[in-house]
Amino acid sequence: MNGQIKELTDLEDFKKVYKVFSGPPYNEKYTEEELEEIFREYQEKGYMYGVYNKEECVGMIALERGVKENQPVDFLEEKVMYLADIAVLNNYRRKGLGNQLMLYGVMQSKALGYGKLYMRTLERGSMSYGIALKIGFKQIPNLFQNVEKERVNGQVETMQNIFLELDLNSLNKDTLKQGIQMVSANRDSEREMD
Repeated sequence: MNGQIKELTDLEDFKKVYKVFSGPPYNEKYTEEELEEIFREYQEKGYMYGVYNKEECVGMIALERGVKENQPVDFLEEKVMYLADIAVLNNYRRKGLGNQLMLYGVMQSKALGYGKLYMRTLERGSMSYGIALKIGFKQIPNLFQNVEKERVNGQVETMQNIFLELDLNSLNKDTLKQGIQMVSANRDSEREMD
């Protein structure tokens, strides 16, 4: 499935998609005020894009300029973009929209003149981890961060996150084409399993 990607400016669209993080495997708890704060932060510090099926926003990606505060990464000489979040509604997963959003984020970051794109994720249980590796992200060695999050059941859990990076300067038409083909082949094989 190919959706139309455009700038995400509607708070209600954002909240609807972002709430997927309140379901499995993440089970993160968010108040309406926290969701509004996250939305404002993404608007102020970066870019948000939604993928639309007709007029319904069914997925989103958020990119932030620079290194995120309180993260143990160090990019000395490069202009850096942070892939802050990527999410797709449950009913639209396994249709290639996450792949489409991730590739869009890579291409937008490069088009905006950034030299590196990085992200923080779980090595296990993350839906974006496998997509990122196929596109060409590499794990930053020996770099971890423990993150505490309140879960929907009220408990606070600590999860270990890893960091991945993509050198946008080394991307060219051939490497992007190869990544797109790998992602497309994976999406086709997932459809055969459904």
